[in-house]
Amino acid sequence: MISNKLERSSMLIEWLLLLALLATPLITLLEVWTPFGGADFLQEKLNTILSRPGINPADYPLHFSTRLLGTLVQLLPDLVFMMMLWQLRQLFRGYRAGLLFTFEQIRRYRQIGVLLCATFLVELILTPLLDTVLTMRGPEVLGTIALSTSDFRVLLAGLIVLALALVMREAKLLADEQQLTV
Repeated sequence: MISNKLERSSMLIEWLLLLALLATPLITLLEVWTPFGGADFLQEKLNTILSRPGINPADYPLHFSTRLLGTLVQLLPDLVFMMMLWQLRQLFRGYRAGLLFTFEQIRRYRQIGVLLCATFLVELILTPLLDTVLTMRGPEVLGTIALSTSDFRVLLAGLIVLALALVMREAKLLADEQQLTV
């Protein structure tokens, strides 16, 4: 009975993760290319950068190629998130197959931890990279890097998942060793 419940819930979660995997880049593309609430995301971001004194907004046109590059930059966090969703989907696929504590599943946990840490790094460089892309057609503008406590929470979560994966791996090695002992 428990196995059947595990299979059903794992399959449901797999489908939800697949839906999230497909929706993630679409939401970003809609945000960047369609004006939600009458606002153009990249134009507003450019206006924020250019609101500093001494900068002439006419020097920074927002061409189609700039929009494409800005879109690619905006998709970087989505790429990392989608890779994490894929690992989670594979993890639950393994659960559905009854593979609970295998080295493959433990490897997936480790990859999720690494991807959480990568999220921290991508979010750290996202703003300066987008600022650079949006202002590359005009005079040089100094960028900024901002850190918040939520950024460090993601890094801490990634490190915790990595530590758990390490503990799970050691526990699996011990369990396998005990099974071989007569």
